[in-house]
Amino acid sequence: GNVLASYMALPGLVGFWPMSSVQRSTGNAYDLSGQGRTLTYNGNPAYTYFNGLIPYIDLDGTGDFLSRADETDLDITGAETIYTTGAAGLTMGGWFWLDTSAAGGGLIGKWTETGNQRSYLLLHDATNVIYSVISSAGTAVNAQTSSITVSLSTWLFIAARFIPSVSLTTFVNTSSSTDTSSIPASLFVSTAALQIGAYNAGAANVNGRAALCFLCANALGDDLISSLFNTSRILFSV
Repeated sequence: GNVLASYMALPGLVGFWPMSSVQRSTGNAYDLSGQGRTLTYNGNPAYTYFNGLIPYIDLDGTGDFLSRADETDLDITGAETIYTTGAAGLTMGGWFWLDTSAAGGGLIGKWTETGNQRSYLLLHDATNVIYSVISSAGTAVNAQTSSITVSLSTWLFIAARFIPSVSLTTFVNTSSSTDTSSIPASLFVSTAALQIGAYNAGAANVNGRAALCFLCANALGDDLISSLFNTSRILFSV
């Protein structure tokens, strides 16, 4: 309960999908942020739990993912005027377990290359590394963090943070990688769906697991991101 509360109280929270609350008849994953952003079940992933304690969704890498169609509040640009400078931005992530590198896939993001509908994406690629990408025009990558190599078959806390005009950072457990070159002031408002476990309209799938996934329209501080990892790591035996 304390772990869930720490995610539900995140600044600028847009959606929180712990994979604990699921619609039995459809497999759709409920949003516990209180904003009703239920994710649609695609393919045939299975819900289960780790160590008899932590719910997660198991994705087989062949068409399994969760998605939500484009809507205004998912179009996070980092230029929202309701937030002060220094708070505005984007942070997304969760706990992930990767079974294979294979062709890689999208962990969480809003990114479709067909039709130039790129916005933001946290990615596991075919060389078994994690990085983040963002686009300001939808047509190309403006910033990309350098690769963080990860181990397979273990739980990893993975997150990405965009600070407008300043930096793009990828966090994996206690490691991080930051790009400060040519960081845009805002992100592209794409028509791509938000997806967990895939990107490019469901064509690039992750083979692994996902739990405690979140999306914020704020650039969370280092200490807060570290706190999310440290308060929940014991549940994942990390």
